[in-house]
Amino acid sequence: MAKVWEKGGENLHPLVESYEVGQDYLLDGKLYFYEMAASLAHAAMLYKIGILSEKEYQDIKQTIIELFHQHGKEIPLTIADEDIHSKLENQLTEKLQETGKKLHTGRSRNDQVMVVLRLYEKNHLLSTALKAINLLKTMANLGESHYQTILPGYTHTKQAMLMTVGFWMAGFIELGMDNLFHLENIYKLIDANPLGTGSGFGVPLPLDRDMTTRLLGFGRIHYSPLAVQNSRGKFEAMIVDALWNWMLDGSRLAADLLTWNMDELLFIETTGAITTGSSLMPQKRNLDVMELVRAKASVVQSYASQIKSMTTGLLSGYNRDMQETKEPLMRSFAIVEETLDILSLVLENIRFNEERIKSLLSPGLFATDLVFQAVRKGKPFRDAYREAAKQISKLEVTPDLIRQSLASRISPGSPLTYDYDAIRAEIRRAEGFWQKQSEDFQRTLDALFQ
Repeated sequence: MAKVWEKGGENLHPLVESYEVGQDYLLDGKLYFYEMAASLAHAAMLYKIGILSEKEYQDIKQTIIELFHQHGKEIPLTIADEDIHSKLENQLTEKLQETGKKLHTGRSRNDQVMVVLRLYEKNHLLSTALKAINLLKTMANLGESHYQTILPGYTHTKQAMLMTVGFWMAGFIELGMDNLFHLENIYKLIDANPLGTGSGFGVPLPLDRDMTTRLLGFGRIHYSPLAVQNSRGKFEAMIVDALWNWMLDGSRLAADLLTWNMDELLFIETTGAITTGSSLMPQKRNLDVMELVRAKASVVQSYASQIKSMTTGLLSGYNRDMQETKEPLMRSFAIVEETLDILSLVLENIRFNEERIKSLLSPGLFATDLVFQAVRKGKPFRDAYREAAKQISKLEVTPDLIRQSLASRISPGSPLTYDYDAIRAEIRRAEGFWQKQSEDFQRTLDALFQ
């Protein structure tokens, strides 16, 4: 397969070819749709500025559409294909000869890979956000249905104060809404069109970058060619950091569930849909999928570190080092999207054992309530604190004591202050925003293939 950079007379050693291509040919097949979309927009622009004749443009457009119908959105590559940009250009040249060779006019593989990655990143940020919203809705269902189901809250792994399942879930929902806000900012940051910046120093043609920006659905032009090249790796690291926030929260949720599912506690019961057995011990049903969530959180964190390490201290402009940022980026998206689905499934397949929870409540959970009962009567806090410490051993955990403990905490954010109707409304607002972004993005790209 001809290389798009070959000028004749080269004889690249196979070992160098294999080393330089690396995993790119395995990853790039997932970018086929975005390469076709970007090429359609570029061809339309070249026709507008007079580089392509109407017939040449229509031939290129029709051939790309035929390739899309033939192969779909993904295509397998070989090492000989090198990357998705070479693959499509060779497909076009094979069918259209000289006309196919004209499509690269005004482009470099540098801005080609940037625009394809931006489109890929936009699409997967949208997919991640919508999966995250589905998880938040699952959390809201669980939290509302167990609004007053009690749980011991822990500090330093010791029982601290009483909480509820509704309170526990509301905390994760609020963190999730923060994560969505972060994703929105990252989405707006990368929603900039790099196509037309060439190798990083501009192109000696009157390219209509406004046109390609509109055709590809970008919010703005990424104006500086040098900024475009220097943003590679930087933007990817920011994306993976934003994705890791979901894994961080997921790892803590996993730790909670794994602890509560211990035989010594069994605050939660699970179904066979989310647990596996032991090959040796017949009694075992393991919630080990949550252990993998914890591990994968560290994997995504390491991917962010990889990207940052590879991009630090590079000379301005394109460096081949950047090729190695693609794999950790794509793997991070795959892990996070799958994990969001797994967390939703797990939360749908657990049951809280209220009697078991009540039987394991420590009297010390209610000591702080004693402190503030005395404080309300005018006793100084430190004196009330010392007196409560002496009374703990005399406390008997009863339904009345539990009710009083929850009812006495009236400061905003306490267990019984949450309004799940308001929480659901906030989730719906976020869903409306991300759903519209997703529909607009898909509609814009689909229009290129009409």
